[in-house]
Amino acid sequence: MLETYFSAAKILGHLRGGPSGPYLDGFAEALERQGYGPEIAVRYLRAAAHIGHIMTEQCAGLMNIDVAAFEEHLRTCRCPRAKGGRRNHHTIYGARLFRRHLVELGVCRSAAMVAAPAEPKLVADFKTWLRKHRGASDATVRLYARDAAGLVTELGSDPAGWRPNDIRGYFLACASKSGHGTIEKMTTSLRAFLRYLAVVGRCQAGLDGAVPAYAHWRLADMPRYLSADQVDRLIAACDGDAGACRRDRAILLLLARLGLRAGDVAQLRLTDIEWQTGSLRVCGKSRYEVRLPLPQEVGDAIAAYLEGRSSACRSDLVFLRTIAPCRPFRRGDGISSVVKRLMKRAAIVTPVKGAHALRHTAATEMLRHGVPLDKIGLVLRHRGIDTTAYYAKADVELQKQVAQPWPEAL
Repeated sequence: MLETYFSAAKILGHLRGGPSGPYLDGFAEALERQGYGPEIAVRYLRAAAHIGHIMTEQCAGLMNIDVAAFEEHLRTCRCPRAKGGRRNHHTIYGARLFRRHLVELGVCRSAAMVAAPAEPKLVADFKTWLRKHRGASDATVRLYARDAAGLVTELGSDPAGWRPNDIRGYFLACASKSGHGTIEKMTTSLRAFLRYLAVVGRCQAGLDGAVPAYAHWRLADMPRYLSADQVDRLIAACDGDAGACRRDRAILLLLARLGLRAGDVAQLRLTDIEWQTGSLRVCGKSRYEVRLPLPQEVGDAIAAYLEGRSSACRSDLVFLRTIAPCRPFRRGDGISSVVKRLMKRAAIVTPVKGAHALRHTAATEMLRHGVPLDKIGLVLRHRGIDTTAYYAKADVELQKQVAQPWPEAL
């Protein structure tokens, strides 16, 4: 496989004869499979060979590759065959990719396995419960487990001895060093953890009330959405036949027409698109699954993207990154980044940027067209009508019709 990138027999002999040599052909194949171009692949292969020599000189070997030590070596590197730059981000990133490749092969030990502290059993059981009984996503499980682990570390591993004052004191100490967004998330996660402990009989009931609420009035602000003209400009910003343009157009239409969350789009699978019935199966928060009608415009955009989708990745997830490594979006953050980039390209200035602005836009558009709130709630998959009622404030013209004049104006 190395012959794809190197033709000189001398260079091939040097690469295959080094400590990294037995694994370079497989690494080259992995780089090609992930969609890396020839120039980048050459730099990464040279970096893989380079780090192999350095680890051998430091008596670490490929089993214990230390990228930080390699990076430190690059500061004063005078290796005669270190082509492609010594202090170069391609060299460092290529070394990291090679290390990851060796971890997958079982040759190198994972840094997480070496450095990760033992997780408290309480927290491990809590994570299992969240996945099994609450249908929580991996991101939610990580967030809740982080806050739960902090509480266990501070108060001890026996919840039966926890007291309300101790819990409240720990929360206030953490809140004094955090922003309002972090405080709100911590309130939710700690209350969930304490309710779980009470359910399984590990602590007294009602301890979740010891976690104070943050003074923030829910649904007090106006929903932030785009106008119809701004949505048209945003969609026009991804016109073109390139694969990235087709992908971005399909993503925007799913967000703006169906009001999907960024995570819903990131986790959308090929089998979720039911072409014969013209519907889309969406499984969102807490494994809440619904079928939504697939508008013609949205279906055409998805079909156009799938026709030219990269074959470098065989994932059954619909949307892939268009730059190497060609893999699916891990979370909804990547989808929001696509929207933010398109907003900048279309010169759209709004108070809030990202995919959730289009979810609000879809809701307010349905409201303007006379769709009842309960029907909007079904499309957005809200659990309660109160959340959907938030969007009723968006129709200012309708509010003017029902608003009563002030007495002094009569």
